Parts: sequence; C-alpha cells; structure tokens
Amino acid sequence: MDDLGWGFWLKLFGIFIGGAILLFIFTMLFLHAVYAWGLFATFLVLAAIALFAGWMFDRKNARHTEGSV
Repeated sequence: MDDLGWGFWLKLFGIFIGGAILLFIFTMLFLHAVYAWGLFATFLVLAAIALFAGWMFDRKNARHTEGSV
C-alpha cells in the first residue's frame, strides 16, 4: 500500500468526503420531498427527472446505425 503515495490517498479521501456530502444533500432533499408530496409523487418526480436526463443523453449521443431510420 505504501507504493501508491500520499497524493493518491488524499485524492481518494477527498472523493469519499465529497460523495458523502452529496449523498447527505440528496437524502435530505428526498426526505423533504416525501414529507411534502408523499412517497408516490416523489417517485414520479424522480422518474420524470431520470427520463429527462436519459432523453438529453440520447439526444447528445445520437448516432445513425445500420438498422435505424
């Protein structure tokens, strides 16, 4: 483990702390949405956000393949 150096471990620690902070923020937003709208409406909003993100990703990475129109 000593071969990786301090820089690697500091970067890994930073990524871990950043991920923990983002997870905490997401959890607080999710729980607030559940409290305000209910569980079903919260999942509908999350599904709409996921569908929009997928649509944007597909638009950005659209490629014409052999079988496509």
